[in-house]
Amino acid sequence: MVKKPQDLIYGVDDKPPFWSLFFLGIQHIFLMSSTLVLPVVLVTQIGGSFEQVRSVVALTMIACGIGTILQAVRCGIIGSGFVCPNLCGPNFFMVSMESAWLGGLPLMRGMTIVAGLVEGVFSRFVSKIKFLFPPEITGLVVLMVAEGLVPLGASKFFGINYEGEPISWICGLVAAITLFVMIGVNIWGKGKLRLYSVLIGLFCGYVLSFFTGMLPWVRFHDVLNSQWLALPFLANMFEVSFKWSLLPVFIIVSITGALKSFGNLIMCEKVNDDEWTEPDMKRIANGLTADAVCVTVSGLLGGVASDTSASNVALSRASGATSRYIGYMAGALFIVFGFLPKISALLSIMPTPVMGAILIFVTSFMILSGIQIILGSGVDTRKTFIIGISFIFGLSIDILPSLFVGLPFFLQPLFDSSLTMSTILAVILNQVLQIGKNNG
Repeated sequence: MVKKPQDLIYGVDDKPPFWSLFFLGIQHIFLMSSTLVLPVVLVTQIGGSFEQVRSVVALTMIACGIGTILQAVRCGIIGSGFVCPNLCGPNFFMVSMESAWLGGLPLMRGMTIVAGLVEGVFSRFVSKIKFLFPPEITGLVVLMVAEGLVPLGASKFFGINYEGEPISWICGLVAAITLFVMIGVNIWGKGKLRLYSVLIGLFCGYVLSFFTGMLPWVRFHDVLNSQWLALPFLANMFEVSFKWSLLPVFIIVSITGALKSFGNLIMCEKVNDDEWTEPDMKRIANGLTADAVCVTVSGLLGGVASDTSASNVALSRASGATSRYIGYMAGALFIVFGFLPKISALLSIMPTPVMGAILIFVTSFMILSGIQIILGSGVDTRKTFIIGISFIFGLSIDILPSLFVGLPFFLQPLFDSSLTMSTILAVILNQVLQIGKNNG
């Protein structure tokens, strides 16, 4: 029996009033927009025109909106019934770029469709491998999802875009003030004010960024020159192609994305149930199916592959509003904004310190959730080695990325993600260290 946490203002099945839904959806929209720079970079790098960039961004938004809505429903084998929005998937970016370089957008579309189908097959089998994911490993997955956001959050917080760049103290000051505004509203806000802690922080962050020069007026140039209404369209937008040599890497990246979504959905369960003990594998499988459909739709429409957003899940927990109706609103708004270039352009100019403050804010909740799940299962010597070793080698990827540069290309996706590395290692160690357990 699910027990709703006392600090949730709106639980998963509660329906907030319309305007509360609208503003809660807008909060999620800002986070969902944080990776829209990826399709801009991808299309620009292959020589695409401004119209192609705009269309790919819009199509990506529409696909992510559809995926967000599907995730919030519970219909047959599709949907977890949680707020677990989709955004343009960083996990897929490098392989999408590789395919676009080799065969243009048609090859990227074709391989994205394949990735979606692979995750769809994986989702149907995940419930049968429940024994591989005891609570301590599911907790590790949640913790590593959070850990993966730390480098991005910290670098954005201090305005660092590349290794060796000096810290921007102005950026850090704006980020710190924005962060403490969100924390203050979250801790001391009265009544339902806590629901909008991130939205209030966003407003303060935008104003501070503008007056400190972190958001120069020139950034609004594209916003002002964008159309209000436009249909996203690409020449030959339904043309797809396929390349066998790319299949192994897309399979690996697809499974990696599924593992990340696995962790996000576990966190959704945890934040909605005070008496949570283990994952509902059927519900998670249905959530992975919704994610697979979203990835496939991204390919069919011509957008960049999507992924579930850990920061949005943590935002739900931080705001005290996990109602699945927020998923409907956020998804619908993202779809509508895909046809409104001026609005999507405004969302895409989020200042760097604001991004950093939000990521630090929501990651704090995720880290604690992962630790609670791990410790809640009880700790013994076996679990100490399983979690400790997996965490150490997973963390080594983020601390010493050059350690694994000599690996074959098809294996690199396994070592590009600390989440994937630590999860696979934990599963293997858990099985190996079970030997002799009953006799020990």
